[in-house]
Amino acid sequence: GQSVLIRRSSTATSTAMFTKVVLFCLVAIAASAPTEDYPPQPYSFNYDTTDEFGTRLTREESSDANNNKVGSYGYTDANGISRTVKYTADAEGFHVTIETNEPGTKSSNPADALYTSSAVEVAPAPAAAIVSKPAVTAVKPVAVQDAPATVTVHATPAVHATPVAVHAVH
Repeated sequence: GQSVLIRRSSTATSTAMFTKVVLFCLVAIAASAPTEDYPPQPYSFNYDTTDEFGTRLTREESSDANNNKVGSYGYTDANGISRTVKYTADAEGFHVTIETNEPGTKSSNPADALYTSSAVEVAPAPAAAIVSKPAVTAVKPVAVQDAPATVTVHATPAVHATPVAVHAVH
């Protein structure tokens, strides 16, 4: 007859496999755990700070029981350049208005973001008058001679072929 060989795995291998199965089961249980949805919690916060260089930073935000948010943030530098962003976020989406006096800005409404600029438009300075100076008055003749052409011819090529050894593999 035929004989059947049954080989048992080592205890270390069985323990490692059992540990992996238990770990997988725990991860599956944790991933399928129901998440609890809590109602929005109203909140409010703000800060207003000025650094040692005179730059002022501000931020405030509040949220209501419907998870609607209203807030603003801004800065003013030591030279008086400022930007304030006011926003609302609710069921209708995110809406923003920007108030600034930054040079080079103009009031506009790109992508439903209302920019209100109070920047002073400065007229460009008039161009400096260009005074033409007379061209060179005298040209000195220069002797021009053809240079002899030098051609170098090499008797041997610059690139040499390298022999390749080919070996058959059986």
